[in-house]
Amino acid sequence: MSPLLANIYLHPLDKAMTERGHRLTRYADDFVICCKTQKGAERVLKSVVKLLEREMGLKVHPEKTKIANSKRESFVFLGHEFKPGKRMTPSDKAVVKFKERVKEITRRNQTVNVQELVKKILNPYLRGWANYFGTGDVQSRFRQWDAWVRRRLRAVQLRSWKKIRKLHREMRRRGWDNKEMPGLRMTAWRSSHSTYAQYAMPNKWFEEIGLCSLLTIYKELHPQRG
Repeated sequence: MSPLLANIYLHPLDKAMTERGHRLTRYADDFVICCKTQKGAERVLKSVVKLLEREMGLKVHPEKTKIANSKRESFVFLGHEFKPGKRMTPSDKAVVKFKERVKEITRRNQTVNVQELVKKILNPYLRGWANYFGTGDVQSRFRQWDAWVRRRLRAVQLRSWKKIRKLHREMRRRGWDNKEMPGLRMTAWRSSHSTYAQYAMPNKWFEEIGLCSLLTIYKELHPQRG
């Protein structure tokens, strides 16, 4: 209900800014007002604070409510960090939350069907996150995070296999012809980055189990960039 109530209650703000010819972008109670000059921004800030606090009985956030020169400094809005030069990336806070959630989903002390984990829990989160933040300048980051997610899933799969013979069986299925089979700690984090784990679970394996790729979604959102 919160966004709906905010939209209703803050309608006077929308109307006032439109009548004055200001460009307002708002979602619920978070908003950005674009001004052409520093003095203009200062006047608008005073009028907005007066409208919200004195006339509507609200309280503006003391830290978030500020003037930012977008040509010289960054500012955060709805999880996006807008940087000078018309660049946009996920904010540091958004990245921390993303990694915490992925770590929670792919925690390494679980024994699961990895394909089901990917399909039912991980993919919906990755797909939603990538579509929301993929409109920004994130190509290299998405490539790095894809590799990180794959490594975490390799660790989960090793743990879920339990016995090393299952790893050996998968290696042979994929063409491993060396008579000597490796020894490996199936629960060690470093094992997920080993040659053997990557051979048994190459990138193609993740395509086979239907893992959502952040980078693929980015390319779909930016077909002109290739």
